[in-house]
Amino acid sequence: MAFELWMKAPNPMVTFFKTLDVSNLVMYSKKKCLKFNMLLDYCIGRAVEPIKEFYTLPVDDKLFQYDAIAVNTIVKNRNNEVSSCDISHLDDLDVFNREYLKYTAQVAESCMDRDLLENHMVIGTSAILGTEID
Repeated sequence: MAFELWMKAPNPMVTFFKTLDVSNLVMYSKKKCLKFNMLLDYCIGRAVEPIKEFYTLPVDDKLFQYDAIAVNTIVKNRNNEVSSCDISHLDDLDVFNREYLKYTAQVAESCMDRDLLENHMVIGTSAILGTEID
């Protein structure tokens, strides 16, 4: 029954909750002067990359399999609202970091979401602090 509901859902998703000790990631972030959220998104992409089920999405009672993964992040835009920004998962941390900084800055400035769902299975993330959502 859960599978049938997922297949027919207008916005199908499976949600995982996991408590992780991110203290090493925090230290790495500070040591390398990298954004913690970027590193967390990179790690999420690395974690799901080898799992074939993460590339699958139901659309119109059919399962579609994507070739690429993207990680979604929430960006506080120049209007102090939230926008959505998809970043292609890349194995190279330096390249991922450059794209993360480039696209999150573009989204923050333009207030326009960046959506890669056309060509990527998008893994959603959310840690929204200091923001009210109606």
